[in-house]
Amino acid sequence: MGLRANDGIPRGPYRDAPTNARVPTALDRVWRRLGEGPYGRRVSIGLGRDVTVPFATPEARFPVLLRDCRPDDLAALFPRGCDATAERERADVLWRFGKVESGEQPSRCFVAVDARTDRPCHIQWLTEAGCGARIRRAAGFPALEADEAMLENAYTPVGCRGLGVMTAAVGLIADLAASLGKRRVVAFIDEDNVPSLRGAERAGLSRWSVRTRTRYGFGVVRISRFRRLPPIPGRREPGHPEGGFH
Repeated sequence: MGLRANDGIPRGPYRDAPTNARVPTALDRVWRRLGEGPYGRRVSIGLGRDVTVPFATPEARFPVLLRDCRPDDLAALFPRGCDATAERERADVLWRFGKVESGEQPSRCFVAVDARTDRPCHIQWLTEAGCGARIRRAAGFPALEADEAMLENAYTPVGCRGLGVMTAAVGLIADLAASLGKRRVVAFIDEDNVPSLRGAERAGLSRWSVRTRTRYGFGVVRISRFRRLPPIPGRREPGHPEGGFH
């Protein structure tokens, strides 16, 4: 595998986005809020890795390179006629591009590509400390230290799943985080998303906490709480405050 990436932030994502990558409208946001319902609860497992400690991440079944996301990658990652899950992911990608450009979210967007063809096969974000309070509340972000970064919103198209692409991408982004002076990366993965949990663990991340996000009144009130898991004997545990924020 190889690594090549720059600042990870595509320029002008709305202006240059493909025609089938529609920017979410105000009406879209209203329907999304209504779809959250009067009450909801989501439990995620927190994983972490000390990126200053070398780790041999397993390679994918084909050579993978990491690069910054380009607007034209969206057509390959979320092709016309993709399923509802992919549509939601595409809408979230566009929303995040907007927050990055406005300065509200210090995130970088990367894609893993098949090194033989440069075809995108995975997308993932690396978020650093400094998110605005409103974004943190809405997304349930933990309070990151300056030497920490968070891996989030990983997505692999259906045709590229089961090939070790996510694990390889996590390893490459963790290496990139280390080169940026980070000490640790963290990630939160839904407890029922077993393939992603396994993929992250194969990339060297260890379980250390549980995040419970509760929302009331169609998402008007959101509460995120973090609980540390019992330490595993003999394993160095990443430090992080317990508690939550509203």
